[in-house]
Amino acid sequence: MARYYLLLLILFSYLFASLPAFAHPLRPNTHMSDLNLNWSSDEFNLSYEEHTRRVLANSRYIGYAALRRDSVPCSYRGASYYNCRPGAHANPYSRGCSAITRCRG
Repeated sequence: MARYYLLLLILFSYLFASLPAFAHPLRPNTHMSDLNLNWSSDEFNLSYEEHTRRVLANSRYIGYAALRRDSVPCSYRGASYYNCRPGAHANPYSRGCSAITRCRG
């Protein structure tokens, strides 16, 4: 039985070693430092919200729960769908005072 497994091991190692993709994955005299991989790119540093937004943007359908007729995204009158709490402002954004906005104070 041990000879059978040894024979299979030798056969598979010879098979994989003879494949060109495994024999030379890079061009000759190419080092990993020459590939110029940019691991600090923003593609790898996504926040959870950004990742969720991209997943939702790439989906091709809307779930049945979102299409229910008796469902309201936010039941509080005047509240934003994104800030659905009692007493929350619909548009909580406020910008600073500058000369162009002519604000006092």
